[in-house]
Amino acid sequence: MSVDASRAARRIAVLAAAWFVAGAAFGATTPSRIEHFAATTTAMTPGDVSLRVDVREWSNDDARAAVAEALSGDAAQKALAALPTVGYVWSSTGAVGYSVKYAYRSAAPQGDHITLVTDKRLGAYDFKQWTAEKPATSNELPYSVLELNLGTHDGSFSLAGDVKIDAAQKVVSLAPDAPRLLKDVRVDDERN
Repeated sequence: MSVDASRAARRIAVLAAAWFVAGAAFGATTPSRIEHFAATTTAMTPGDVSLRVDVREWSNDDARAAVAEALSGDAAQKALAALPTVGYVWSSTGAVGYSVKYAYRSAAPQGDHITLVTDKRLGAYDFKQWTAEKPATSNELPYSVLELNLGTHDGSFSLAGDVKIDAAQKVVSLAPDAPRLLKDVRVDDERN
């Protein structure tokens, strides 16, 4: 092997090792396959927007702690953008997806509960701003927190729900009284 080929092989090995260590450092748990979910907006404008969610990795404790810390700061959107993307949310109103920075799935008596955090507000790419119907008031956060309830087939997101951050538990959630803005929440069997 020539000196140049040997150097190139070492560089490739070092880059591969760095890529592996970087993934482990932010500690996302890779599912055996991409998991797909779907939902439809309700009680808001625009209504009946189809959402498709692709979860490529479930966030582990370290990754969830990084997102909780990012949301606790003044420059949340910038801090979120710097974190690894673990999935995407796609809306039927646009061709651009929203990067998911936090994906957490927990078991609940009525069915699994999924919480997602995107680095941009859902609807940010649309010409007309998304708003919740009255009496709910719309939040002006630069990011979105979504909660999908697979057992009750509904959910909400931070468009009208207050965001709760528990840094000690590494959990991001919506207040329990958040209005239901998502219906037909389900595992997307057609894409799984």
